[in-house]
Amino acid sequence: MRNIREQKVLESIAAEFDSKFCRNIGRTGLYGKIIELIGCEQFTWNGLPNNFLSHYAERYVNSGLAVAYEIPEGISAVNQGFTITPCSFIGVKDNQELTNKVITKGSDYSIELDLDTDKAVLIKNNDFMYTEYENLMWFAMMLSKTDESEERLITWSKMHPIPRATTGVKAAQLEEILNDIMNGESKCSVISDNTKVVTNQPLSRDDSVLRLTDENAVEKMHFLSEFHYELIRRYCNLYNMPFRTTAKSAQNLESELHNTDIFSQFINENRLKCRKEAAEKISEMFNCNCTVDFSELIKKENSIIDANIEHEKMGMLSQNEG
Repeated sequence: MRNIREQKVLESIAAEFDSKFCRNIGRTGLYGKIIELIGCEQFTWNGLPNNFLSHYAERYVNSGLAVAYEIPEGISAVNQGFTITPCSFIGVKDNQELTNKVITKGSDYSIELDLDTDKAVLIKNNDFMYTEYENLMWFAMMLSKTDESEERLITWSKMHPIPRATTGVKAAQLEEILNDIMNGESKCSVISDNTKVVTNQPLSRDDSVLRLTDENAVEKMHFLSEFHYELIRRYCNLYNMPFRTTAKSAQNLESELHNTDIFSQFINENRLKCRKEAAEKISEMFNCNCTVDFSELIKKENSIIDANIEHEKMGMLSQNEG
């Protein structure tokens, strides 16, 4: 029977990696899965023992901290051999936020590992060991909210004029009309109204027609559309993934794009460094040829960035010589 402290650690792993970020339902959950998939394709692992898939290695390492190890015999009914799972430190941490013991869990087991004595390798997502899933969830939530705003804007931009009659207004009729608008009904609505509308133009359409929607509001849709693409571009820029948009707000000078390129390299370069350190240890401990590198898509983008840097250097040299 595990003590309360260990149980809290296990619950923390589950909450951080699985339940909170990966199993949301609805639009937010869908965006979460899409962005998680993109995140898992930024690096490619090769030569992992037991044919362990690169995609799942990244899924677990992205939780912030993971461990590679051999599953002890008899501990699991469905898992065996080499695996990688998210983990958490246990015990008192030193000044670098490290300990030599971790606790981890698989689909049907949990286990403590001593990094000094057990056949296990720690894999850090980055030097600060923070999770990518909090960032993932924020973008998923904002994209979902943007979709909701677009949906509501479309609904309340529907043209639905309501002719007025000459007897009393009935609240139930207005409620029914609002439901018709929300549910996509296209019928014409007529209400009774004995109120006098005071305008400078007695014969204007607003004297005889009540408008609960604003058909001109749909003109603002492009702002939401631009914001949607801006969110995606912002996410991609963090992780050095190519994303281009024609939105005017995103059109920058070449030098500004170059500065963004440099900024976007910092995070992934640090993440790659941590992964390569782990891959080298995995190769030594498990007698394999484990390697990890940027995915082909990221490599292509890096080559473009490097070419731009070289081009900019040559341009500056030409100016100085002139």
